[in-house]
Amino acid sequence: MEKKELIGRITSGRLFCFFSAAVFLFFYTGYFFRELWFDEVLTLQFALLPSAGDIYRSYTIPNNQIIHTVFIHWLLNFFPPEYLRLFPLLCAGALIFILWKNFSRELGRLPLFTALTALVLSPPFLLYSSALRGYMLAALFAVCALTGGRKYALAGKKRHLGQWFIFSLLTVGVMPSALAAIGAAGLYIVPYCGKKFWKNPRLYIMALAVPAAFTAFYIPISGKLLRAFELREGWHDASGALLATGLAVLTTFLIPLTAGIFFHRPVWRNFPRTLIWFLPAGGWLLPVSPFPRVWFVLFAFFALLTAGYLRRMPGKYLRITAAAALLWGTVCSLEFFREKLSPLVSSGGQDDFYAPYFVSGKFLPSDTAAAVNRQFAFDHPVFVSFAADPFAIRYRRHSVIMDIPPGRIKKLPPGTVVILGKTEDTGHWERHLQCELTEIYRNDLHRVYIIRQP
Repeated sequence: MEKKELIGRITSGRLFCFFSAAVFLFFYTGYFFRELWFDEVLTLQFALLPSAGDIYRSYTIPNNQIIHTVFIHWLLNFFPPEYLRLFPLLCAGALIFILWKNFSRELGRLPLFTALTALVLSPPFLLYSSALRGYMLAALFAVCALTGGRKYALAGKKRHLGQWFIFSLLTVGVMPSALAAIGAAGLYIVPYCGKKFWKNPRLYIMALAVPAAFTAFYIPISGKLLRAFELREGWHDASGALLATGLAVLTTFLIPLTAGIFFHRPVWRNFPRTLIWFLPAGGWLLPVSPFPRVWFVLFAFFALLTAGYLRRMPGKYLRITAAAALLWGTVCSLEFFREKLSPLVSSGGQDDFYAPYFVSGKFLPSDTAAAVNRQFAFDHPVFVSFAADPFAIRYRRHSVIMDIPPGRIKKLPPGTVVILGKTEDTGHWERHLQCELTEIYRNDLHRVYIIRQP
């Protein structure tokens, strides 16, 4: 390779990195400075418990993503809640670094860079690299488990088996559903066990380590775990959940997958890795399908698979694909485009990967709370419907009545302030609460009413 050509490739690589980082940071600021929403405030409530032990024993609902909540608990000693979004950002950076350090030589620098660009500039990655939720941390732990398991499969050293076990435990310790990410890691590792992988005892040792890790973490709180399962939280439309997840994955990796599929040469030894794409279909086998957001922990593995499809692509076409992935990611992250894309590829509500209500510039619960605080005393009764995000209001005004579970509140005294979502049916609430509501304030997020005196 001539010196001039080498310098040109290095320069173009640096330019790709610079523009990818610049685009990510440009869009990330909008996610970072948004206000806290329902699940994030719930995370803070669990994190404010006196100790890590109290957090561990308070597994009353799946919203307590235990290991993640413990990290937030420790960070609250040093940072106010609004700055804790730096933690998922740090996890995201560590995840990308570990993938690059461990797989860039195996998969090729430009193929992996292209796949990671598609991942990093996708709205799902921007969303969960800024959310006070455990999805990015679980993905990071799963990737750490992958690197340990890979080394154990290749060399058989006990310390690498220990890494696989510890990070498997930490992954499921964030949330039980992250077991899917460990499953993906295991499937990705299978080819490292040799052509006749089914004869390699290391594969079975790693397989046995996973339920051992799950049991070790949850057996002391097994009763609470079972009660949490009995809540049957999730989607009762398994096909809808799978479609929302699949379309989000396809949109994220659209450019490199479309380009790479023409150069991909399937190898039987790598067939177990192909099964990773189908893991979200496992929701059909469960009584209630998991929320689409649960499957975000697999996106890092989808990126590795995508990079593998690009390995045989000639360098000229690969650079064009990288540029196209950068452009596609930029377009997909524009708020206008996300709002247009959202109804086509997402599910709406909290599981909208592209334009959930809480990343909109209109999501200003502080504005609603301030309007109520200006007109009423702090101890004045304020009811917030489930759809109006009561925890976001509670973060700004502690004395609120919450309808959890929805439909529990049947009657409220006259004079109570009622906060409903912008699109909620006022007539429904008047019939449900057996009252008349008079509107006193509205904005782009909420409608605020007061119950008339009889």
